[in-house]
Amino acid sequence: MQASATPREPTPTSFVGVDVSGTFSARPTQDAARAPETPVTFKLGRFVGAGKFAWVYEARAPSGERVAVKLLTRDDVQAVRRFQREIKVMRELPPHPNCVSYRGHGALDGRAWVAMDFIDGFTLHAIAKGGTRLPQRAACSLMAQLCAGFEGLHRLGLTHRDITPDNIMITSADRQVKLMDFGLVQDSQGLLQLYEQADILDGKDFIDDLDAGLIAGTPEFMAPEQILDPHEQERARQKTDTTADVFALGTIFFQIISGQQLFPYEQGARGATGKQGLVNYLDYRVRLRDDDIKCPSDVGPELWSIIRKSLAREPKLRQRDASELGADIRYYLETGQGVLDDDMSATISHEFDAARMRSIVQPLTSADFDTIQRAAIAAAAPPAELNKPITQGRVRPTADAATVIEGSQVDLTKSSGMAPSAARIAEARAAFDAAEPKRRTWLWVSLAAVVFAAAILIAFFVTKK
Repeated sequence: MQASATPREPTPTSFVGVDVSGTFSARPTQDAARAPETPVTFKLGRFVGAGKFAWVYEARAPSGERVAVKLLTRDDVQAVRRFQREIKVMRELPPHPNCVSYRGHGALDGRAWVAMDFIDGFTLHAIAKGGTRLPQRAACSLMAQLCAGFEGLHRLGLTHRDITPDNIMITSADRQVKLMDFGLVQDSQGLLQLYEQADILDGKDFIDDLDAGLIAGTPEFMAPEQILDPHEQERARQKTDTTADVFALGTIFFQIISGQQLFPYEQGARGATGKQGLVNYLDYRVRLRDDDIKCPSDVGPELWSIIRKSLAREPKLRQRDASELGADIRYYLETGQGVLDDDMSATISHEFDAARMRSIVQPLTSADFDTIQRAAIAAAAPPAELNKPITQGRVRPTADAATVIEGSQVDLTKSSGMAPSAARIAEARAAFDAAEPKRRTWLWVSLAAVVFAAAILIAFFVTKK
């Protein structure tokens, strides 16, 4: 009697040519109701790449239109719930030219999938890998577009939490920046939780706390509060919100304008590898202060004031969301002005070199785009291995051979040594909060000064009349 063959784990090529069927239902605008569900079908084509939880395929609709289909490859509870979260977030976001759009979702042999715009272009990872230093006008134009892509996300009070060069694409055809990957989005303001409670959204994916005791994100681009918050038992004391995304945007802005990563993993790991290297790095990050971040050479004080504000250790001192950061950048491009040292919500009022600014105000040029594209080609990764079984995860070796799972979580509820000690976290948290009374005093003094000045002006005009 012949023994039965053992079923083989599927590989990325196993699904090429397969039809996937599901539904489409999204919001045409931010304030509009979601459209009724309509059936959709896509045929999976070539395998494009692998992510943390999924494989990505180029697919075609019956009309011939190209889309990207992201197919979940893991069946653990965390991965499934986060994938469902990602689908819900994409359905709630209205179409935006700087954000990848939802095109439908469904399941294939029990594996969830979501379809989105197919982006023909390359990621900003090329800039990070090649150390390319973009011209200032190009860097500002890219950042302004990227900030615009957060409009729908931040308006809903959602925090992306994994803004990295890998999750930002530039289209080859029209030079548009596109924000991608919503797998680690946090419902910071609780709006999607309310939708689930009111049965506006199916399931309980946001009501349940998947993040308890977890650090979520990519370490080099995390805001300090993303590292510290998992130690806070009370949600009200946690500080991660849209300002954490502003911090991550600041780290990317710094990198593309200087050609250097702001918080290199090798520097923070202090020669250690593996878990100990990550412990050292997280400890290094929570100990950094604003004065430790230095202005890159050839970056003027006006532009640096905007970048520095986005990188403030205290979330309240940053731009409130990506829209505010984008407004600062656009205002700088138009006027050459930045933000004041003593009032980070105001603008600098002084003369500027108009001739110098004309060279910066220009939109992204063909030459600038070619610079980025050449860096992308030079840094192109080798073809993905197509024979890896579906059970293998994706890890990114750091320069010192440590491995950090990209965009994944570090579980602080287990004694794995994957985080700074409780004493050091407490010390960092104390330092983090120590300046609060001084800031409040400063705000009250500033408010009193404004009221006093207004009273003098009113008295002057009344007397003059």
